Amino acid sequence: MNAARAFLERTVAPRARWRLLLAAGLGLSALHALALPRLNLGEYTPDLFTLFALYVGLYASRQGRYWPSLVLGLVRDFFSLGLLGVYAVLYSLLHKAASRARTKLDPDSPLVAPLLAFGGVFAVNAGCHFLLAAGGAGVGWNAALGRAAATAAVTAPFAIAVFPLLHWVLARLGYVRSQGGFFNF
Repeated sequence: MNAARAFLERTVAPRARWRLLLAAGLGLSALHALALPRLNLGEYTPDLFTLFALYVGLYASRQGRYWPSLVLGLVRDFFSLGLLGVYAVLYSLLHKAASRARTKLDPDSPLVAPLLAFGGVFAVNAGCHFLLAAGGAGVGWNAALGRAAATAAVTAPFAIAVFPLLHWVLARLGYVRSQGGFFNF
């Protein structure tokens, strides 16, 4: 009975995914452009957009996590005014790595969540600098890796609060968490 119920939970089509992703993408773009620069957090600001993409890779239902990551990357590409498709590709790769890490690690642990966030944010930012360097617009490898590590170090502690906050928001919106720990969005 439990196996049949778990199978049904995994195969039900996600509900209101595009509205949720569009609202999150627009909200995070506004937050990055309007609120975070005013907080005066220092030279490096937390990369909450990548943290949300990691959350999607870790907690979205197994049916179709690739498309939300790709769309979220395209939204960030559009608002970052950079080369279109860079973050879309990187977030697609992040979703693959996050889904593999989910099978080996417990992202709900307060010790594991910042480590996953550090690794994911570092990989995306280093990948972005790598793609810029491949196009001839890089800042140098040492500076790029330093910036990626600093941004990841600033962002990682936010995972401890952001992941439970997103769990609460999804529960308030009526999304039920399945037995495997996934939300059907």
